Order: sequence, then structure tokens, then C-alpha cells
Amino acid sequence: MKNIAFIVLVFLCSGCGSKLYRETPVGEFSGDLEVRWIANDQFLFTPSRDNPLTFVRSNNQHVVPGVMMTDGGSVPRFLWGVKGLSPWGYAPAYMIHDWVFKVNICDYESDHAYEFSDSVNIMAETLKTVMENDGETKSNTLFEAIVFATSTEIAERIWNSGTCDEPEHTPDYMNDPGELIAVIRF
Repeated sequence: MKNIAFIVLVFLCSGCGSKLYRETPVGEFSGDLEVRWIANDQFLFTPSRDNPLTFVRSNNQHVVPGVMMTDGGSVPRFLWGVKGLSPWGYAPAYMIHDWVFKVNICDYESDHAYEFSDSVNIMAETLKTVMENDGETKSNTLFEAIVFATSTEIAERIWNSGTCDEPEHTPDYMNDPGELIAVIRF
């Protein structure tokens, strides 16, 4: 009986994910996403000098991340083996979401003031955009799980009272950039 209940629950949640996925608008990425290795488990996102990563939302709002430390997606380590749930599986979406959080928590300058609900909506929109641009990564179940994770009370608590996790010394990425480990071009 428990197995049947589990199957029904999964089926119902998959339907919800499909509806959420269908109702989420698509935006557009452009520019270069550059990530640099600074130290063990410390990565620096640096805007490209010539072609900075930009996400244009469906409402025409532009999100252009600045220099920030990142861990990619904050995916629990025990889930990294699930296809698509590594910290870098949906890197462009994670960078934009990280930036929105950093603007709030670290009080970074930005063209926009964001609310917690904006962070969830931006995660959904960027994630769907990545999935639509690369059909191999499209998954209603992962979409729903990731968007849900960014909307939880835990995420909101971090939004409201998290600490800025910048290291004491962030390298001058223009002169001492650290090792460039990834560039994704749009």
C-alpha cells in the first residue's frame, strides 16, 4: 500500500511540475559566464570584460551579475550523483540566482532591488530557459525540485538573515584573476 501511495504522490507532483513548467516564462541569456578557481571549494564568478553574462527576463528586466564568490548551485552533496543535480548542472541559472541573493545579503550594487519572491521567480525563469535551450537537460521533476528548494523557509531565512560569505581577500580579477576553469558562451 505504501508503494502505491508513493507512486500516486510522484504522479501528482509530476503533474504539478508540468503545470509550473508550462506557466513559467522563458527569458534569454547572452554573454560569457566565467568561473575562476580561487581555492578548494572557492570559485569566483567574474563578468567578462567584453561580453558580460546577462539574463533578460520575460518582462525585459536585465540581470547582469557582478564579481561574486559562488558554489554553483547549493545542491546537497548526497544528491550530486543524480543527473542534473550537480552544483554546476544548470550553471547559468545558478549564477543569476546567486547574484540576486548576493545583492540582498551582501548589499551589492545592482540595477534592481529584489524581494525573496523575485529570487524564486528568477530561479524558475532562468532554469526553464536553460532547459529549453538544451533539451537534454529538460526535466519537469528537477525543475520542480530546484524551484521548490529555492522557495523554502530555509531559503527565505538565508535571504533575510544570511551572512555574506565573501572571503577576506577577493582577488583583483582584472590583474590577479585566479585560474579560469570554465567559460560558457551564449
